[in-house]
Amino acid sequence: YRTGDIAPLRELARDKIVCLDVETTGLDPHVDEVLQIALVRGDSKVLLSRHVRPEHHSNWPSAQRAHGISPSMVAGSPSLVSLKGEIEKVFENVDLVVGYNAAFDLLFLQAAGISFGGAPVFDVMREFAPVAGRWDADRRRYSWVSLAYCAKYYGVSLRAHDALEDARATLGCFWAMIGTDSGESRPTPYRSYLDVVARYSRTKAYKRGGQDEWAHSSN
Repeated sequence: YRTGDIAPLRELARDKIVCLDVETTGLDPHVDEVLQIALVRGDSKVLLSRHVRPEHHSNWPSAQRAHGISPSMVAGSPSLVSLKGEIEKVFENVDLVVGYNAAFDLLFLQAAGISFGGAPVFDVMREFAPVAGRWDADRRRYSWVSLAYCAKYYGVSLRAHDALEDARATLGCFWAMIGTDSGESRPTPYRSYLDVVARYSRTKAYKRGGQDEWAHSSN
């Protein structure tokens, strides 16, 4: 719905796509730290899946209640900085980074001085929002929904709040969104991402050229 054309996404080689997910001690990338990271290639190959030992936090009770990662689980794990070279190597020659609320995950990498290169980012959370169709009148945009909701919508298996499971589920949702999206075995009412893209494209044509171009683009 942002570009009006998803053909380039379908043409990408799967081994040039990387899906990222992290679990953290909290929500602030300037204060909190990564506890788990997963990088999964577009063809589902796991490139990296590690627990990470934070350097400045000894406990994180609120976050632990959400994802279940305790201090003892990461005590013997490497620090995120020590994985910098391995992580950056994964992002070399990548054509697309995929994530669910991808900006959140990438900010944690940036805060640790880790570069993810210059590849464009497909945020499944943001792209799925108009498909879910929950309009926020105050913010005048579609509301973000959880990965659990998105995965259920597309029939993708998910064991939430584990970085590897979340990355796999996000990747599954991504492929479902840009695939044939026939709507078979989908919830009712079902809205296709492809339909959302098509409507956005027609709306842009209308705004550019007026009613005549709108009518022409709709035929």
